Amino acid sequence: MLSPQKNLDRASELGFEALAAQNREQMLWLGAGPSGSGWRLPVLEDALLVDASSRRVATSAGREVGPHWRILALHYLAIGSQPAVQPPEVTFADLPAARSYAEIYRQRTTARLCATAGRDLEGLRAGAVALGGRSVAGGDAAFEFDVFPRVTLKLVWHAPDDEFPPSATIILPANLECYFVAEDIVVLSERLVARLCGRPF
Repeated sequence: MLSPQKNLDRASELGFEALAAQNREQMLWLGAGPSGSGWRLPVLEDALLVDASSRRVATSAGREVGPHWRILALHYLAIGSQPAVQPPEVTFADLPAARSYAEIYRQRTTARLCATAGRDLEGLRAGAVALGGRSVAGGDAAFEFDVFPRVTLKLVWHAPDDEFPPSATIILPANLECYFVAEDIVVLSERLVARLCGRPF
């Protein structure tokens, strides 16, 4: 059995191989733009620079991203179809292949958020604004994030009261599984929460 790091390394290798085989028209449709010897992919408030020749994914400031963001970007750019853009309308548990992950998903995403940056509205709003989040209707506060050019997630937050702690729900496009497998969706949501908590790519 491969170690977690070797699994990540192998996923990266496969992702770069898929990127090298991807056609230009599809890359442009996915929202990437040519940049030097690679591609510039808008992600949240930044743009990731993806270079298949050097097998490197970095922020616009040149800082190499962590393995999870690297793999998510590569998987997004490997999509061979052109799914319709859909607004966030469903929860993770509504996705057909995701139901068995629902409690793991909650623990790794919204439970973690509400114990950190989502403890109060001030901290949550500061984190959301820093990521380019748009304030929208929902709960006591809600924000939409263009995580990738064709993938928008919505975070709905409910304030604590005398009986209950804060709670939150991440709302996803109904066709998100056309872009990512269930485990990728867990990681995508988890990485959004990490960024809201101030962690780097």
